[in-house]
Amino acid sequence: ELGILELRSSRQALDRAMPPRSGHRVRESGETQELLKRLDSCTGLLGPHHPQTLAVMSELAIAFWFAGNIDGAIGLLDQALDQLTSSFGPEHALRVDVLSTLGAIMLEQRHLEQAGMIHREVLECRIRHAGANHPNSLAAKGDLAAVLFELGRDEEAVSLEREASESARTHLGKTHSITCVLAWNRAIGYERRGDPDSRSEEHTS
Repeated sequence: ELGILELRSSRQALDRAMPPRSGHRVRESGETQELLKRLDSCTGLLGPHHPQTLAVMSELAIAFWFAGNIDGAIGLLDQALDQLTSSFGPEHALRVDVLSTLGAIMLEQRHLEQAGMIHREVLECRIRHAGANHPNSLAAKGDLAAVLFELGRDEEAVSLEREASESARTHLGKTHSITCVLAWNRAIGYERRGDPDSRSEEHTS
């Protein structure tokens, strides 16, 4: 069961850390130690509900994730989400960022239905906050499309990915990093569906 790590002692989070698993990039222990010190410091100086404290908690969760401690990462993200929602509401920008990270972990862990619900919520929040053509919104469309492909909902995924890619070209330009990533993802999709000509056009257009 995925429990929530207690904030009262961030050292407990380190004690719960699992050994790194193969396939994950292991962060230097010094970096994790530094994040734990920052979390302790922010909690003491600013309190457990302050955005800076919760931002550091999110960084620590990502460090745990990359080290292979999935339960520890999810526990920290769950706690940060609870704190951010209760203190600042569901539309707070940091909460949406944390939610996006949780969605990425759910996708990696093959919890696809949960990942889809999370990334859909992220997309809706991004659009409400910044509009449909903001880089964050377009990236969120690409993230959701990736999950939909994994769920076998290819028609919906292709439509969403096409919409994101075309909007990115129009509003961000062909050389923007998000435009390039979306184009690359579409090219991979074409290859997967056995359409190499369209893949070539995607790269050169």
